[in-house]
Amino acid sequence: MRIAIAAGILFIFSYSAAAQTGDSPAFEVASVRAAPAVGKGGGRGDFGFGPRGVINSEPGSLTMRNVNMSTAIGWAYGVKEFQVVGPAWLASERYTIAAKAADAAPEDRLRLMLRTLLADRFKLAAHQEEKVMPYYLLTVAKGGPKFKESETEGEPDLQPGRGMTTATLTHMPISRLVEMLETMLRAPVVDETGLKGRYDATLNIAQYVSSPVQMDDIPSFLAGAVQDLLGLKLEPKKGPVQVVVVDHAEKAPTEN
Repeated sequence: MRIAIAAGILFIFSYSAAAQTGDSPAFEVASVRAAPAVGKGGGRGDFGFGPRGVINSEPGSLTMRNVNMSTAIGWAYGVKEFQVVGPAWLASERYTIAAKAADAAPEDRLRLMLRTLLADRFKLAAHQEEKVMPYYLLTVAKGGPKFKESETEGEPDLQPGRGMTTATLTHMPISRLVEMLETMLRAPVVDETGLKGRYDATLNIAQYVSSPVQMDDIPSFLAGAVQDLLGLKLEPKKGPVQVVVVDHAEKAPTEN
């Protein structure tokens, strides 16, 4: 949990420093509009990413398409959507945001600018605190990892095989696996594997794609799959996790 706590401290420090110096960086131009809500109530499968929501950032600009408010707030504060605590509509109401800075602002400054934008357009008021909640520890299982380090350069990729019974991972860092696990588990995953490279693997997933899984069984299902297929161990834990608590926010943004 040391990594999660350290990250939280860094974000608190950067936010506090900005407040103390009176620095509230803002975008030069920004468009905010409501997008059609997906489903009813934003269930556990509604993560705000993938085909339903997209976030693109590059120096000086930020685009969020069809994201829910929890996702937008999470990006602004450097936490995951499930680490945003507030009313249920934060997960169901969706928005599209396009914003540009006056210069080639780096990502950490874009996050601060998004906080300013959310406060201006949605009257967002929030604070950070620690909350005891479940998290998962990812380590190397007995026998070692069942994949090899990539021998070529390239972007991370995951391709399903014929019949959807195999999957091929290439150039995959452990950080990408952590992101996918966090999305499915809706809880922080702390990487203590010590694996720093990029890796290739071919996985036989036949027994996993053919077996229906109930929502409550996902943690044990994933733990078994991760150990069987990758040689990694996923252990449930409980401890302090940095969260963003929404004190006030309005559904309808003010006009552009």
